[in-house]
Amino acid sequence: MHLLTLIRTNYYLKIMARFLEKRMKRFLLGGIRYIVKAPAPETINNLVGIEKILIIRPNFRLGNALISTPVIDAFRERFPSARIDYLATDKTWPLLQQRPVDHFHLLSRTAILRPWQCVTLLRRLRAQRYDLAVQVSGGSTSGFIVTRLIGARYSMGSGKGHQRWYNIEAEGKSSHAYDAIVNLTRPLGVACHNRPLLQLTDQERYQAMTKIRQLFSLHSDHSSDTDFIAIFVGGHQNKRWPLAFWLMLIDAMEACKIRYVVFLGPEEFRLLAPIEQRLMSSLYGSLCPPLPIRHFAAVLGRARLLVTPDSGPMHLAAALDVATISLVRQKKSLAFVPREAYDTILWRPEISTVIDAISANLDGQNATAPVQLASATNQPTQRVRTPPSAAPLHSSY
Repeated sequence: MHLLTLIRTNYYLKIMARFLEKRMKRFLLGGIRYIVKAPAPETINNLVGIEKILIIRPNFRLGNALISTPVIDAFRERFPSARIDYLATDKTWPLLQQRPVDHFHLLSRTAILRPWQCVTLLRRLRAQRYDLAVQVSGGSTSGFIVTRLIGARYSMGSGKGHQRWYNIEAEGKSSHAYDAIVNLTRPLGVACHNRPLLQLTDQERYQAMTKIRQLFSLHSDHSSDTDFIAIFVGGHQNKRWPLAFWLMLIDAMEACKIRYVVFLGPEEFRLLAPIEQRLMSSLYGSLCPPLPIRHFAAVLGRARLLVTPDSGPMHLAAALDVATISLVRQKKSLAFVPREAYDTILWRPEISTVIDAISANLDGQNATAPVQLASATNQPTQRVRTPPSAAPLHSSY
């Protein structure tokens, strides 16, 4: 387990491991394409005897798991009496609790070093004799491999290229990850949320209020547990912002007398000491150590808004209807950032630009009611605030 932790927290080892993983998956994918023939095309109305469904998304990124949540509800509405199982990972499945799933199958990260665990999992899935296997992500090689090897009577997923991959294929491409989910479920003929979903319990909400009061116990003049800005310091690989950026943002928040909480992910432990030191003399800020994911979600749900890079907590905020200020460094992130009217997207901003966006939210300039349902053809308009020094970005969503 120490080796896995080292890989996750070392940038270069993570890049190397990712490269080797992709090469191995590509090799397996080529073998499956050669051995297994293409499935015959079907329509959802022609499927008979759909009693057991497996939704497949074995990904360790929190955001990817959250993006898949509307699929569960759509299939439950279309097949209300069917058993719906979900293939998730041991890291992400807590986010899927409270959704209408009958059983979870979990892939552990230790399977990277113990591949026989994958074989055991595949055997267990084949023994279930699923009627329909649903591959959520069109770009997931591991998901496709599972879909083809578990022996389900029918398969469903997003089409890719000229070769048929599934019995039922969602046609067309989406420029945003949230719309790709709507596009996938369109053959079901039911409404689908175009935003992640997360349901908290009353106990989790109560624990969150207690935690927030604890964080601000030194600031006795602040009584509200929702009047604070959440700042997530983290992100995946090149989506991260340097430590100096966050320290300057903390200084700016103090100068503007804005109450805030800084959150660190489990992979950002190296940033703990300098941020903790900067906050020792803070009058308005607090540092929240890493929490269990659902506890973190409940605390985040009490925030006025979240300032974050392209990250898992960004999608958590979207699921909780918390306004976001997304700090974008890569163009590909524009396909994932929340884009409701109350969300703000900043392209490589200066600190002053971030503070202006926070102030605009506090003044109520971005406050509108969230839009939860949409079709793939009714896409919200994205608003990107671009500093003068950056080239404008163009997007079709």
